[in-house]
Amino acid sequence: MAEPPETPPWRQGFDALERQLSPRLEALVQSEQFAVAVGLAARVQRALQEQATNSTRRVLHGLNLPAGTDVARILNELGQLKRQVRELSTQLDDARAELQAARSAPTTATRASGRPEAASRKAAAPRKRRPARKAG
Repeated sequence: MAEPPETPPWRQGFDALERQLSPRLEALVQSEQFAVAVGLAARVQRALQEQATNSTRRVLHGLNLPAGTDVARILNELGQLKRQVRELSTQLDDARAELQAARSAPTTATRASGRPEAASRKAAAPRKRRPARKAG
């Protein structure tokens, strides 16, 4: 049977240090002071981030360049337009299918020329739908 390999010296040192520090660090991170300090640090970080964002936006707009918020707004509008185009394409396909079905269906009222009467053509015409409302 092979003996387990000896633990390297660096690992022995790490384990000894961890045994000494773990209880102290655990007590520190569970203290109220630590929670308050982490909360304050998060608030300061958020404030600095907002300041940097606002400053960057002003500089970019001063150079007549779009900021990240401008790009996000345009991408949102583009997504809305794509949805509207998809809806309109579906409506157009439906209207074409209805028209094709109406043209290929035998009609009961025909003129002497063999063409359908105006009333039956109107009945086969697709309904007009309201345009999609703007999201606002």
